[in-house]
Amino acid sequence: MNAKFTDIHATADYIGPGAIEVPMYQTEILDLVRRRGVFGQRIKQVPATGHPSRYFEETAIPVASAASTFVDPRNIVAPVVSPTRVERSVPLKALVSQINYNLFDLELGKQQSQFAYLQAKDLTDTVDGVLRVHDVALWNGTDTSFSTPTTAQYFGAVGQIVSGGNTVTIGTSQSIVDGLKSAIATMLANSSFGVRPTAIYPIPCCST
Repeated sequence: MNAKFTDIHATADYIGPGAIEVPMYQTEILDLVRRRGVFGQRIKQVPATGHPSRYFEETAIPVASAASTFVDPRNIVAPVVSPTRVERSVPLKALVSQINYNLFDLELGKQQSQFAYLQAKDLTDTVDGVLRVHDVALWNGTDTSFSTPTTAQYFGAVGQIVSGGNTVTIGTSQSIVDGLKSAIATMLANSSFGVRPTAIYPIPCCST
């Protein structure tokens, strides 16, 4: 039988006359890592209605043309109008993560009175990790369609903007500030929708 022994001197920080110093650590783990994505926290979440989740989108208000709306007050003839609503659907996606606890580590952690803190932190970090993936995928998910999903990820906002044709390209010799101001001005000039620009999410790229 080949027994292996570990020299206790290797675990000590200092050994001297009347003193043996062993490593001691603070009870709290220094944690400054980013957990949530900025874009994901700005998205308003609503309960799903099923799979897929269905809803209606108002694309235009019932307004007739100026020629038919303004009429002779002594001969009022009301034009027939109707709101424009479009049925939409969003397929549900699933995110999952798993953390395993070793039985030996559980017992050892209990003896050192650290397991409860570590277990709570690890579980919280696991959930935060899922939410971080969720937030990032909301912006750059690889799916390309709502009606016919091609991947298990989200149809990212970037892909939706590109497919909708609502993009602005700022050349390398152009002013970024002027380009953003022009893009926002164009958006605000749209009288059909209530535009509320609250953040800028650029997509850096290189041209050849």
